[in-house]
Amino acid sequence: MQLIRSAAVAGALAAATLVPAARPAAAAESSAAEEQWSGQIVSTRSRWTGDRRAIVTESVLRTPSGRQVTLRQLGGSVDGIGMVVLHSQPVLRAGDRVTARVALARDLRGRVSRTVRALHAEAPGPGGAAMPFVRTEATETRVPLAWRSGCAQIYFHEDGTSHIDGSLEFEEMERVLIRWRYEVQGCSYFDLRYMGVDDGDVGLDGKNMVIFREGEWCRPASDDDPGECYDPAAAGLTTLFFIDDPASKRNGTMLDADIELNAVTFSLAVDHQSTTPGNCESDLANTFTHEIGHLMGLDHTCWTGAGVRLNDHQGEPLPLCALDPNLPNGVRDATMFNFQDCGETKKSSPEPDDADGVCEIYPLEDNPRECLAAELEPGNGCSLSGSRSGASAGLVALALLLARRRRR
Repeated sequence: MQLIRSAAVAGALAAATLVPAARPAAAAESSAAEEQWSGQIVSTRSRWTGDRRAIVTESVLRTPSGRQVTLRQLGGSVDGIGMVVLHSQPVLRAGDRVTARVALARDLRGRVSRTVRALHAEAPGPGGAAMPFVRTEATETRVPLAWRSGCAQIYFHEDGTSHIDGSLEFEEMERVLIRWRYEVQGCSYFDLRYMGVDDGDVGLDGKNMVIFREGEWCRPASDDDPGECYDPAAAGLTTLFFIDDPASKRNGTMLDADIELNAVTFSLAVDHQSTTPGNCESDLANTFTHEIGHLMGLDHTCWTGAGVRLNDHQGEPLPLCALDPNLPNGVRDATMFNFQDCGETKKSSPEPDDADGVCEIYPLEDNPRECLAAELEPGNGCSLSGSRSGASAGLVALALLLARRRRR
């Protein structure tokens, strides 16, 4: 989820998807050099990182002069397993024509990579009116994602956050889970099961973690992969792992969902109270409610102009966030709308259309009557090995800071 302060989302985002009109005062961007490249993506390759905690995609961009450069992003699909980061730039695909802003970053062995910081893609023509409920799709097979179990087991990182007094952050996040359960209980079996605190991190380990990032809004470097700092305008990110294999009976099954909350460029607050005021205020319930929607399989309600243009549940293409002056109020008011204001609280509980989405994904009549952790072992045509494969457009989730509004 990205938080973009919006005084004028309409008409502004098309140019701003590459370079924000304004950045947070405390933006924790890498001091590494940046470059800008334009051209067409001619090939992509996805692979596991050496520590097997993430999938990365390396895309070859050919410029109009014929030069080829390799761009790196988190997310992709390898041997039937997909990973998508919601609130990051969409993973590139062969044939995409883009302008990319990249940072030069080094892994722990000193090798340099070009990591994508922002994208501006050629947009297809405007689509029809969209309904506010949209499902997240697998990178390669484009099937909608869902959990197979009757629940998602969720852990909060034991460190919590220093932005909020005592253990109030844990209590507030539990209230968010309760509100989601209450809104869907009449039509859906799906449960959000709080399992307690843990010391895990982001990665395909079967534990759905919620982590506050305070020191750096970044993923740390490993031996074979450079660290990657996220867009400072993103108030939260959700990373999904799922089966992405047409030969598997479990195709589209979610395996792991990890949520990261930005306590670096935002002041996290409960009831407008924060121990570190000064930055743009990110209401914890407002941001966390949106990210839990991603965890359950819901996507954003409008299209930013980059990546695959999804359809709503009626098959209509999503409206363009920035260029549609008649963006329906239902799209803007949905919990899964891509943007929120500093200090906003209206998304701190699910709207009816968001609940309708969960009820369609997990209807009462399909209740599996079990609450189990996701099965990570190979089977049903699915391999969890780390060998390399082709194109990906995985980890969904991102946004960018504008004037007085930020995307979730």
